[in-house]
Amino acid sequence: MLGLNAETDASLPSLVYLHGPTGTGKTTLIDFFRTEADDLGLDVLVLSANALADVETLPDADVLVIEDLQHLPDRATQTMIALLDERQRCGLPMFVTADRGPANLTHRGQALPNRLTNRLIAGLVVALKPLQPSSRRRLLGAFAEAEQVTIADEILDWLAKNLTSGGRQLHAAVRQLAALQRLQARPLRLPDVKAHFRAQVEAQTTSVERIAERVSTCFRVSMKQMRSPARAKEIVLPRQVSMYLVRQLTGMTLENIGKYFGGRDHKTVLYACDKIEAALKSDIALFSTIGQLEAELR
Repeated sequence: MLGLNAETDASLPSLVYLHGPTGTGKTTLIDFFRTEADDLGLDVLVLSANALADVETLPDADVLVIEDLQHLPDRATQTMIALLDERQRCGLPMFVTADRGPANLTHRGQALPNRLTNRLIAGLVVALKPLQPSSRRRLLGAFAEAEQVTIADEILDWLAKNLTSGGRQLHAAVRQLAALQRLQARPLRLPDVKAHFRAQVEAQTTSVERIAERVSTCFRVSMKQMRSPARAKEIVLPRQVSMYLVRQLTGMTLENIGKYFGGRDHKTVLYACDKIEAALKSDIALFSTIGQLEAELR
């Protein structure tokens, strides 16, 4: 998978940049990378982007992983640039994960410096999309085999359709079913499984609250700000994106959408939706962000 070789690592780009929203499998892929590198006897070091603020000397591990680059502190920007340059010079592979592509990364609402994003874009940039039901079904089967538990096909099919948060949730679900299987004498039945996971499934139901919360996290503004009268640009855009997604993904009326977002009238909501709709035709970054949000929330 890595393309690493005990003799040479020339087949692997010096930088692999994985990005996508929560649940798209970034951590799972990195775990696979680590396992293969470990099997080859390579030294693997994993750091959070936030931890780079405390790095005094550049790490020289065979394989370096920087996770959640969206949390890179301002004071660590130069350290990150130095790491990228040094590892490229030495031909050492580096993996970076983030919740969005290099050009869309921000810190506290501000875009990262061009001297950093230009280096990131020069690597192998891979966008990860949320798992679809067929992929979730295959993953559930693999987890069940790994846990050595027999689960009926109808149960795996139901889980694949209704649990949509990603690989970690699916693996945890299989482990829960394995535990339930051990506790009861009879085989698991679908009605029992549905009852057990009812709370998780209901929590994933698309709602205005869930949409607003996800958008607030993506744009790094608070729910309180989005529902306030504030009209600062960094607040207006995520508020309009939220209104647009609520209209697209729920049956909520314009009046009720406006009421949720600070008591605004239906004309304001319609204007916000039309503005986002028009922006999607020319703003590639916004198109990508909303596409990922929509795929995750469905």
